[in-house]
Formats: sequence, structure tokens, C-alpha cells
Amino acid sequence: MNALRRASAAWRWVLCIWLGEVVIATFGAYGIRSHIATAMDGLAMPDDRLLYAVAEHTHAHPELVVAMVVTLATSALLGFVVWIVLAPLVLLRLRAGAPAPAVASLGSAWLGSIGGIIATSAWHLGLRVALVLGLAAVLGTLPPSIAVWIAFAVVLAATCALDFSRVAVVTGTARGGSPRTALDGFAALGRQPRRAAAMAGLAAGQWLLVVGGLVLLVRTGGESLALMRACAAAATFLGVFRLAVAIDADAPPSRGPA
Repeated sequence: MNALRRASAAWRWVLCIWLGEVVIATFGAYGIRSHIATAMDGLAMPDDRLLYAVAEHTHAHPELVVAMVVTLATSALLGFVVWIVLAPLVLLRLRAGAPAPAVASLGSAWLGSIGGIIATSAWHLGLRVALVLGLAAVLGTLPPSIAVWIAFAVVLAATCALDFSRVAVVTGTARGGSPRTALDGFAALGRQPRRAAAMAGLAAGQWLLVVGGLVLLVRTGGESLALMRACAAAATFLGVFRLAVAIDADAPPSRGPA
């Protein structure tokens, strides 16, 4: 409950992160819309009609598919980079409890931890690649229905391990540049199974919300854009909640607003 209270108290942070995600998504939509306008001789399409336009013109203009993939990949990469930068700020705010820390002290602590966060994220990326390569041969021999769930569980575990490593760097108990910090993140899964299970459930909820919103968006041809954004807002809150659970053992309960 402490983690939920801290995540709820940081609602302003959730709102700011969500607005940032909306800006990134709008940037991606603008790129796709400009390519469609070119294919349609300058006719602009609103966001809630983009998918219809893409479906109608991909056969005559296959370059639209390439442009859409590149734009979406760029937006996803940009969102990933932004989250790496924001994660230590969110953790520092969640750890601070009440009253909320001063901007100067928060900024100083963030600058002191951002390098370690980037370094440990890079180590975790390498470990994930190794996990994928190691599992590829094993999963290839299993039925697809089983292999998908195993892969999903491994990705969830890797996500929680990264959160544990981030907490260790932010709290100053570990050096982000050391590979041991990344390995300790995976070891924490066994040391704190209940916490890891809660974090994995929240991460799964995030992905289900995002995927569910995307499915609705595609099935309605873009007309459920507002619902998709609501799903993104809920997923953002679950992400902050997950970080609050990760740092719960190291922080006092929050009593004040962000």
C-alpha cells in the first residue's frame, strides 16, 4: 500500500510523462500523415483516418509501409531513451517521501545518477541479447503456444531485474558501470520473489493496456484514438507504480503531493 500511495501522490509526474508520450506519438503520426499526403497529392488526413488511408494506399504505394515502420521504430526508440532519462527522476521522487524534494536537490541527485542508470541499462541490454540468443535454440524445439509464454515470462523477469538495478544505482548502493550491478538485479528476483511478482504483474498490465489500445485503434480504423490515449495514461501510472514497488523497501511512505 505504501507503493500505491507514493505512486498516487506523484500523479503530476504521471501526467507529465503521459503528455510526453502523447507528443512523441503525435510526432510519429505527423511523419506518417506527411507520407500519406504525398501519396494522395497533398490531401491531408486527420489522425482518426490515418489507418484507413494507409490501408487504402499501401498496394499502390508500398513505400508507405516502409515509412510507417521507420516512423514507428523511431518513435519507439525515442520513447525508450526518454524513459531511461526519466526513470532515475521518478525513482528519486518516489524515494523522497514527503515533503517533496526541492528542485535543486532533485536535479543534483538526478545528474549524479543518470550516468550509472545509462550504464546499467546498457549492461542489461547486453544480458537481454544473451538471454534471447540462449533461449532461441530451446524455444525453437517447443510448441509455439508454450514458447510464447516462456519468452513473455523471461522478458518480464528482465524488466524487473532492470528496475532492481536502477534502484540500487539511485540509492547509491551500487555502481551502474559495473556488470555486477546488472547481475545483482537478476539475483534480486530470487531474493525478493513477492516484490518481483508484483512488479511483473504491473509490467504485464502495462503491455496489455498498450496492446489492447492498439488493437482497438486498428479495429476501429483510428476512431478510438481517445481510448488509446486513456490506455496509455493508465499504463504510465502502472509504470510509476512498478517503480514505487521496486523502491518500496528503501523509502518511507509518501504523505504529500508531488
